[in-house]
Amino acid sequence: METGKKKINKIRLYSCGYCVNQLSHVFRSYQKEIRKFPALSVLIEHDTYGNILYDTGYSPLIYQNGIVSKIYNTLNRTYVNENDTIITKLKYDNIDPGSINTIILSHAHPDHIAGLVYFQDYELISTAGVLNSLLTGNAFDLVFKNMVPRQGVNYRAVKPYSGSTIFDGYFKKVYDIFGDGSLIGIDLSGHADGQMGLWIPEYSLLLAADACWGKDLTKWVSKMRFIPKLIQDDYRKYAQCIRTLERFSRKHPEIKIIYSHGAAEEKTYEQ
Repeated sequence: METGKKKINKIRLYSCGYCVNQLSHVFRSYQKEIRKFPALSVLIEHDTYGNILYDTGYSPLIYQNGIVSKIYNTLNRTYVNENDTIITKLKYDNIDPGSINTIILSHAHPDHIAGLVYFQDYELISTAGVLNSLLTGNAFDLVFKNMVPRQGVNYRAVKPYSGSTIFDGYFKKVYDIFGDGSLIGIDLSGHADGQMGLWIPEYSLLLAADACWGKDLTKWVSKMRFIPKLIQDDYRKYAQCIRTLERFSRKHPEIKIIYSHGAAEEKTYEQ
């Protein structure tokens, strides 16, 4: 991978709506605690490729799927309005939505794809498994059709990187998104098939999507109740992924791991 000049100028974390859950309903023996889980969208200002989004958070489209939306919001109470959407937040920060030429998708659940339809003429990048889920999935896969862009989008599936990385011995599949080492995808399958985390080496940040729902919840994976387990694409892989991330974190404490639903604070990182 290439090294040299800094390629990432700025990173901004946005909270685009949130859902609310009682943690004692998610994990056995957990105390009663109602927690907000923000839907993260991340703006990456790349020196070569311009403005890039990693996921797009919730939008009011989550309420517009008839009975499916009613069931989703009964089981997973969601709060979002137009002011919470990624496109509104970009405009508030004087960022032209038309400058978004690339969107990197962690996986195809509604709290990650609901803002896709706000953008036009962009490249949508993810693993083959995630893109297949987005384009062929249904409500049982937590893919809502009114959130799937139908035109003006170029889909690109990443290809595994064959060189050595910091993740050797931890994760089998990594992806050099642009071939310049600036953004490295990591296969974090378990919660969703092909779910892709994003490592940003220049900032020592690892965006871990829904590999877990919060840093403090990693130790509770073995106590997850039956229904939450069913939400995972593969619970065994989900638990293994969390254990691998914990092992990686112990070896590399200098790398900050950010889970999509644990990053409630909107924050900016810049060189």
